[in-house]
Amino acid sequence: MKKGILFIGHGSRLNHNKEAIEFQANALKERTGIPVWTAYNESTDPLVDVAAEEMVGFGIEEIIAIPFFIASGLHITRDIPRKLNIQESSSGGRTTIAGKEVTVHLEQPFGDDPNLTDILEERISDICWEKECSVVVIGHGSRLQYNKEVVEANAERLTERGHENVYYGFNEFNDPSIEAAMSAAVRSGASDIAVLPLFIASGAHLAEEIPGKLGIQMNSYGGVSDLYGREVNVHYAMPVGNDPRLVEVLVKKLEKYGI
Repeated sequence: MKKGILFIGHGSRLNHNKEAIEFQANALKERTGIPVWTAYNESTDPLVDVAAEEMVGFGIEEIIAIPFFIASGLHITRDIPRKLNIQESSSGGRTTIAGKEVTVHLEQPFGDDPNLTDILEERISDICWEKECSVVVIGHGSRLQYNKEVVEANAERLTERGHENVYYGFNEFNDPSIEAAMSAAVRSGASDIAVLPLFIASGAHLAEEIPGKLGIQMNSYGGVSDLYGREVNVHYAMPVGNDPRLVEVLVKKLEKYGI
């Protein structure tokens, strides 16, 4: 069967998510030599169902759908399967798209891979220089448990690798909140805090909403914050989606399909 990769992003009203998706999709195409289509769950074109129909029209009979997400959630368990016409909370199977019977495989997000923790460690070095920084890992949060589990696991790995005073918090849905994590870091005596977003790309949350919770300017890389009772230096890292090492994680996912 003719195989094709459907590389799926969340989508955003800003352009950052699309830039990250296209960057990694191009890297994946170069590494595999397999045709790669990009698609989005919402807000950005083409949407998943439209791209899948285009793939079938191109003659693809086996669609390998790779969601470029940190963690699972309702988009992975419900929304994307519906758009691919496969059973919810499944890894795919035989289905009909654009009037033709095809095979769809739906992979899981990459947040559990240790390479992600490697990237976070590098972010700490990049933004803290020679300073001793406390660390706050932040996640989006979800009504399901998956995002919280991934954020917790990466924070625990950083602690195991020798980083002291590692905290984590969520923008919504889960506890502790970002504010609670920052407050705990300040109470511990931190003067410098590395804030590591476990997000694919910038967007309204990272650029506008979360800086207010950190006490720094919007669209900035940090600054001096006095939001939590005394002044601390907040070092705000970039999201992880453009890191070239992530393509290695994606290639590993494809080995089971003979790619």
